[in-house]
Amino acid sequence: MKTNKAFTLAEVLVTLMIIGVIAAITIPALNQNIKDKQFVSGCLKADSVLSQAVNKMKLEYGPIGLGSRWNNKDEVWNGLVKQLNTVEVCSVGQNGCFYNSKIKNLNGSYDSDYSLSSQKEYRLITTDGMLYSFDVLNSAGHSGLKGLSEEDAKNCMGRFLVDVNGHKGPNVLGRDVFCFVLVRGKGIVPAGSNDYSDCTYSGKGHTCAGRVIKEKKIDYPKS
Repeated sequence: MKTNKAFTLAEVLVTLMIIGVIAAITIPALNQNIKDKQFVSGCLKADSVLSQAVNKMKLEYGPIGLGSRWNNKDEVWNGLVKQLNTVEVCSVGQNGCFYNSKIKNLNGSYDSDYSLSSQKEYRLITTDGMLYSFDVLNSAGHSGLKGLSEEDAKNCMGRFLVDVNGHKGPNVLGRDVFCFVLVRGKGIVPAGSNDYSDCTYSGKGHTCAGRVIKEKKIDYPKS
């Protein structure tokens, strides 16, 4: 007599449990990898968009940092707004263009240097959903100058923070938020272009834009 062989209910349940455990381990890692690739793409795009905007402004304003228009922060901002594909521009103190909470560092702490509650005169949203903020700096020890060469720091004109995925989380420096600096005579320079040693999971992540643009990935050391 021929008998049909089949899995028992217990065997099926064990198999499903194993599949469930494997999925629980691998799916979050895969999702994180996808998000990281999106953040990398966003960082590269922000660098390109800002650089192109500043280079186009040169045609109207002259060499970067020279002349009255480059030295007037409102003129600089208006020129940028004109060149970027803007969907909304926020006035001082207006909510909406940038979240009004603190940004987190890579190490999980909140970053007082990059708090958005009391600064960011200039903020906008572009058609791709990215959030841009700009504030005028001087070279006197400002956090926005981290990771730059001494010469670039000396010629710093202002700092951009860009959240590459808009109002979505995690709102963390080096993950979805990156810093770029406007340098006299040069243009847009990513923070960390000269030294991105701060871009570790035990660090603050101020200089991760330089690391991401160079390495084309988010794969930071632990310390």
